[in-house]
Amino acid sequence: MAESTMNINTNQRKIQVYVNDGRVFEYMVGSPEKVREHSAAIISKGYRHNDGNVFEHHPPHKIDKVKSDNIPTLYPDATRGT
Repeated sequence: MAESTMNINTNQRKIQVYVNDGRVFEYMVGSPEKVREHSAAIISKGYRHNDGNVFEHHPPHKIDKVKSDNIPTLYPDATRGT
């Protein structure tokens, strides 16, 4: 099934969890607010992966980054190199 037909709720946002072994875990949540809640919990408590066969817990120090695109904010920032 194509991704566009799977995502019926237009508010759905993808969370990507980058762990220090090179893997990126992805899942969907229902709103930008849920992205903020889940991201804060992952950074503070770690990430639990369960694909139906394997259960893994990655502690916070193993998380390199939590990312989601298209999240609105009143306080956008900029990035530059040094």
